[in-house]
Amino acid sequence: MKHNFTEDDFVYGESWGLVHRGVLEDKEIDRMKALRDKVVGKKGVAATTLKPIGSVRIDGEVYEARLKTGYLEVGKPIIAVGIDFGYILVNEDIQEGEK
Repeated sequence: MKHNFTEDDFVYGESWGLVHRGVLEDKEIDRMKALRDKVVGKKGVAATTLKPIGSVRIDGEVYEARLKTGYLEVGKPIIAVGIDFGYILVNEDIQEGEK
């Protein structure tokens, strides 16, 4: 049986892998995709301590975030690298922190 799925039929989450539109509600997938398109690749700062969950500030807006690994103090530079069930996945932006 052959399926002609498009990229819009799927969304990828770090901890839950590739998910087809039948698994989550369309509005939730659309919300995650919109968030992904808005923030992934952008830089910001930790608005709270991330251990590993907390808040980050990107382009003046505060978002719930999850650090991929470790612990990060308030004010440290971050870069958004993905979306996972509504959290923005972030890494410390080491290059920005060295300036």
